[in-house]
Amino acid sequence: MNEFLIVRLNKKAEQAAQWLVWSEAQGEVIASGELPSKENIGDLATYAQGRRTILLLSAQNTAITEIEIPSGAQRQIEGMLPYLLEDDLAQDVDELHFTLLQKDQGVAQICAVDSAWLSDVLDEFAGIGCQVYKVLPDVLALPDTEQMSAVEIDGQWLIKKSKYSGISVDKDWLDLVVNSDWVQQDEDYLNLIAFSSLPPLNLAEGQNWQNVEPVMVMQLLSQQAVSSNINLLTGVFKPSSSLGRYWKVWRKFAIAAMVLLCVTVVDNISTTSRYEAEAANYRAESERIFRQSLPGKTKIPHVRFLKEEMGKEAKRLAGSSGDAAFLSLMNKLPPVLNQVPTLSMSNFKYDAGKDEIRIQAQSKDFQTFERAAELLAKEFQVEQGQLNRSGSQVNGSFVLKPL
Repeated sequence: MNEFLIVRLNKKAEQAAQWLVWSEAQGEVIASGELPSKENIGDLATYAQGRRTILLLSAQNTAITEIEIPSGAQRQIEGMLPYLLEDDLAQDVDELHFTLLQKDQGVAQICAVDSAWLSDVLDEFAGIGCQVYKVLPDVLALPDTEQMSAVEIDGQWLIKKSKYSGISVDKDWLDLVVNSDWVQQDEDYLNLIAFSSLPPLNLAEGQNWQNVEPVMVMQLLSQQAVSSNINLLTGVFKPSSSLGRYWKVWRKFAIAAMVLLCVTVVDNISTTSRYEAEAANYRAESERIFRQSLPGKTKIPHVRFLKEEMGKEAKRLAGSSGDAAFLSLMNKLPPVLNQVPTLSMSNFKYDAGKDEIRIQAQSKDFQTFERAAELLAKEFQVEQGQLNRSGSQVNGSFVLKPL
């Protein structure tokens, strides 16, 4: 089967969904288009016949990060992922599906996605006869190159730093990323090739961001998606069989049917006992993994204690993800700076060790800096540096930390 239906999806139901049919044998696009929203997925049923389906999830709806593997936890790392990332993710880890993309030299690359959303998406495609065999973030479907690669789609810039690392940035925030630590390695700026036209950017000296000939974005993503070994269909979503592929979806209906049968046939006591036995087994397995990972701790009074202790130990051994902290700070910055249009940034740096942003800026008067400091103080701890006038310009700086 050398033909593929590739569909790019966003978690927002009203967001347009791009699709393309790619022939690997002929090396060309057979058909392509855009659905007004996810509600129109049924329109793809004809194109899905006799073809394998690949889903590209918007990087806005996934969390791609890197963590250090705690000493001695190489074999248990997949089971520990929720504990390792619990404090770095905004969503409850119990609601997320984690995929270990790669582990090498004590470092693991991870991708997390909302489990319920992924289940619903797979269920919808199964309903129109689509054989979904691969799912990956759209940003990781950019070409693998020796430098960073980028493309613009739906008002978002997808920037791929390496095979297992990438971000999605609103086009209005691209200038902030340009001067961030994320695009540097050992204090040197990484080169970038863009398959969409780059806007005017404030590039630093020696920072080489180049345009190449623009291409059809979905064709670019589809070619890499077909050959990529990245697949979020792991664990309960692993497509080893039709049952295994959709067990997460079918389980809801199986439990509902079983409960109904128990109410009408079996007495409530036996049902309750069975559920309690399952819960005890799950807890016993969790405690076994806990004691195996942390042999010095034996007493586990409750489940919350287990999660807290595992998280504390993982933090002690591995630390936290700097990328997540950087993006958390960066998300608050553009709305504030937009309120002070006469303030111009001349330098922007994120210090992961201190978890702080350092900004050097210019304006025509001192009042602009005072106004900026007042607004920034609503979102950050602000340390304002000395203001100096040079000709008609006033130069100053801010150090911003989380509240």
